Amino acid sequence: MQRHVQTFFRYFPISERDRLWGLYLTTAGESRIPPGSAYPPTGHPGGYHFDWKRGRVLREYQFVYISAGRGVLEMVGTRWRITPGQAFILFPGLWHRYRPDVRTGWSEHWVGCDGPVVRNLVRNGFFSPRRPVLRVREEDLLLGAFSSLIDAVHAGRPALQQVTAGGALSIMSLLYSAQQPGQAGHPSVGRAIHEAMRRMADPTQAGPPLPELARRLGVSYTWFRRMFAHHTGLSPHQYRIQIKVGRARSLLSDTALTVKEIAFRCGFESEHYFSRLFKRKTGAAPGQWRRSLAGRRS
Repeated sequence: MQRHVQTFFRYFPISERDRLWGLYLTTAGESRIPPGSAYPPTGHPGGYHFDWKRGRVLREYQFVYISAGRGVLEMVGTRWRITPGQAFILFPGLWHRYRPDVRTGWSEHWVGCDGPVVRNLVRNGFFSPRRPVLRVREEDLLLGAFSSLIDAVHAGRPALQQVTAGGALSIMSLLYSAQQPGQAGHPSVGRAIHEAMRRMADPTQAGPPLPELARRLGVSYTWFRRMFAHHTGLSPHQYRIQIKVGRARSLLSDTALTVKEIAFRCGFESEHYFSRLFKRKTGAAPGQWRRSLAGRRS
């Protein structure tokens, strides 16, 4: 571990418990590199320290966020200019090198991690070496996530790997969100989707048919379905169903309403349709689900 006015980083030993958790940190840190400073700072262990001429190949993933300054990233023959508010992903087995511009320096924040969780995310296309550089949208949230993670490392909290793995996953989720289309240059996109989600989640409103909801939001239904799925991972219809089923679970748990009353309160057309759908989503009919709760509480 090394701590200076401008640099803090830590490299972590990995236990069997950490591997079984599914996501573990290899390193985390931040550096504020003044203009004209040597880069990278000294003190990094073998396998991590690199110089510009030779570059580096890692065995794990690293997520690097540049909050100030400018620089350059090269990876497998491609060069990117890095500007404030960008992040880049370093992938295991891929040669790379990066550095700040000597005229500006930069502020960098990074977390390195590995394990089945992050490898499955890459395998399933959530992150790709074909698109390693990302423009961050919600920098305050990302910077806050990095700060919380570094604070946890400083504090040396119990089960530190498990605590910081949650922080790393939060960082990854924000970077994945940054890749989704629709908001850059079009702030009305995000507003329309968020307003639709708010209206669908409002228990005091049955809600209009989805094509009518799109019309009220001032967008076409085709656009609405496509962009809603990009933002949430669900179609508008499936999202509304999930909201209704969640509301029904709460009413089954917290009230003595009959199944028929709950079905209509949640906007289902019939008790039979509600019961069939509820069983498909939860594995139990509404009455069975309520009785199982009562059994666990007794």
